Amino acid sequence: MRLRWVGLVVFALGVVAHAQTETRYVTDRTQVELRRGPSTEYRILRYLEAGDRVEVLEKNEQGFSHVRVDQDTDGWMPTASLVAEPVARERLAAAERNLTTARERVTALEGQTRELERDLAATRAELEQTQANHGTVSRELADIRTASANVVKLRDDNSSLQQRLVQRDLEVEQLTADNTRLAARSSQNWFVVGAAVLLGGIVIGLIAPSLRRKRRSDW
Repeated sequence: MRLRWVGLVVFALGVVAHAQTETRYVTDRTQVELRRGPSTEYRILRYLEAGDRVEVLEKNEQGFSHVRVDQDTDGWMPTASLVAEPVARERLAAAERNLTTARERVTALEGQTRELERDLAATRAELEQTQANHGTVSRELADIRTASANVVKLRDDNSSLQQRLVQRDLEVEQLTADNTRLAARSSQNWFVVGAAVLLGGIVIGLIAPSLRRKRRSDW
């Protein structure tokens, strides 16, 4: 019965200690023994290397700590062999890993920087091309405006010429009509003259014999 109570007390202490576990690291000694119990009289379970991470389950007054190495392994080791921070070797390894990560990050950032520089150069080239195209378009627009003004002037000149041509056509038609009338009048005049000449010839032809007989009689 007494052993049962002792077992319950030990179990309760273990539960309380487990609830208050803390992380520690094996000191930078070459190797530390992990034993089954809290003294050097217990059997060695395994050797812990410097920098190994353990969870402290409990401590006793004899200078030993009950630690868990992994899910399936726990034991006792000297409390003096535990430190709160990783040993220098582990810190150096962590620093080297961080340095490698930082270098990889720097390399990636340098690649991104070069890509951004290429994009910036391409954007500048596009901007310069756009500005050149804008100048060309502006000149073409000015030319179009000048051509439009010339077209308007030519259209106005053409309209004026067409009006003058219509006026000339009217004048030609009027002159043609006048010439036709004059030609008709001239024909009439020549007809009258011809008729008068013919009539005069007839009259002379009728009078001439009488004049000859009268002259003969006078002789």
